[in-house]
Amino acid sequence: MSSATDSSVIRGGAGGGAPAGATGGTGAAGPTARRTEERPRAAAERHRELGWPQYARGQFLLSWRVFWRNRRSTFIGFLLPVLLNLVVAAPLRDKEIGGVNAAAYSTVGFIGFALVTSFINLLNGVVARRDDLVLKRLRGTEVPATAIFAGQLGAAGAVVLLQVLLLGGLSVGWFGAPLPADPLLFVVTLVAGYLLFAVLAVALSGLTPSAEAAPMVATPVLLVCMFGSGVVAPLSSMPQWLQEPAHNLPLAPVVETLRTAWFGRPFGTESWSGGALARIDLLHGWQHATGSLLLVAAWTAGAAVLGRRLFRWEPRHG
Repeated sequence: MSSATDSSVIRGGAGGGAPAGATGGTGAAGPTARRTEERPRAAAERHRELGWPQYARGQFLLSWRVFWRNRRSTFIGFLLPVLLNLVVAAPLRDKEIGGVNAAAYSTVGFIGFALVTSFINLLNGVVARRDDLVLKRLRGTEVPATAIFAGQLGAAGAVVLLQVLLLGGLSVGWFGAPLPADPLLFVVTLVAGYLLFAVLAVALSGLTPSAEAAPMVATPVLLVCMFGSGVVAPLSSMPQWLQEPAHNLPLAPVVETLRTAWFGRPFGTESWSGGALARIDLLHGWQHATGSLLLVAAWTAGAAVLGRRLFRWEPRHG
């Protein structure tokens, strides 16, 4: 991440008060002196009223620009789920699983996988900003800590939204999938899953010694989530002794519930050789999803506790 760009945002955010030199001088008196004294007060009041949204917006725009200018982050964070989906899902167009088209089934799984690539992006971004002392400088200004992370997480969330629209369009337009059966459950699950992996990225940044070491932390999470959470194939295709642990990984309940919300069927027990899953109404869809959403909430709470203990505003060394 560009330290110079970050620094300009810090200066713009923290320095928005009265013009430099508006001191009035020792001989100022009368209306001129009063106006001079009122300017910094008015500016400070404006910052108190509008500061947080402005700061969050500044961090959002900065993170958004840096993401698209970095080819590596653009490939991993945006293109990787789409390209993998095209490679994996296209050969499955003539097959079914659980009563739905297998290619559409896989595509919804890759929508969940997009949350993991956003995790990688956020982890790299937080560690890079910490190592470049950007976070330390921001903390020393009037920029609220919540605005710093709201902007960065908001930019990553906007990228995920673009991926959802692209992958969802492929699922409906190319693979013939129906529109989501329960859009509200789909959105709630997507937001819950995104928050889980965003908080996890902030937490694990505390265990990452440098930006160069970030891939060593992120890659195992990516591989476990991709191959152990039912993104490509149902968990029933795994060895019996691995199925129960796999169901409790952070991404597995997200993927299962996204599929339940999209197709209106109780996913989680499907298999390649099994029959079609029965259709369920919205109420039973939420009932089926309750356990998965609670598991996601538990993972998020655990990641938040870990983050409070591990997160650092300054580099781990030096």
